[in-house]
Amino acid sequence: MAAIGWLWLAAAAWDGELSKTLMPAMEGGLSFGSGALVLAMWVAMVFAMMVPTAAPTFRAYADNVGMGSIALIAGYTTVWLVISLLASAVQVWLVHLGALAPHMAPAGVALSASILIAAGIYQFTPLKWACLVRCRNPRVAYIEGGAGPAFRIGVEEGLACLGCCWAMMAVMFAAGLMNLAAMALLGVLMGLEKLLSGVKTTYFLGVLLILAGVILASGLVIR
Repeated sequence: MAAIGWLWLAAAAWDGELSKTLMPAMEGGLSFGSGALVLAMWVAMVFAMMVPTAAPTFRAYADNVGMGSIALIAGYTTVWLVISLLASAVQVWLVHLGALAPHMAPAGVALSASILIAAGIYQFTPLKWACLVRCRNPRVAYIEGGAGPAFRIGVEEGLACLGCCWAMMAVMFAAGLMNLAAMALLGVLMGLEKLLSGVKTTYFLGVLLILAGVILASGLVIR
């Protein structure tokens, strides 16, 4: 799934015409085709960035429930597919507001700085820590058997992952939605957060995001 996501994103970035089509307001309106491409882009981003970070969790469940892990993965991806739909709507809205430029990067520094600072602040919240703890500690013993319970646990794991990573995913709006380097970096950072213990990494990333937002807003760096 991750490989499919990366291949689609790489193809979209390589194909200039496809990249243009991904901007639904380029011709003054949103067509079904352009809307579908925007949704496909977000689904590919979810597969590329989020599925690998959950690999240790999937493995932990697979060792316990075997083929039931397929239903669990389905529950997890369902959550992020819904988020892909919502993110697509947000992208369309930002395009119509003029906040996103044709190359799918913010048209000004205000949006980027705000997202970076907000994402940094979220790193220090109790909700972030609670979701991160859940991601680090799969509830393997709570699956009694069958696809239904496995799917439900998968949804719970997806919601915990969402609570842990939504702010970092939102940074893509600041970095540029087709910035493959930013996708790879953020994916690695989110994966490290889940693998490492303690809060030092989480707080360190929070400080970096806040500093980046403040520096960008101050005009010390020309975007």
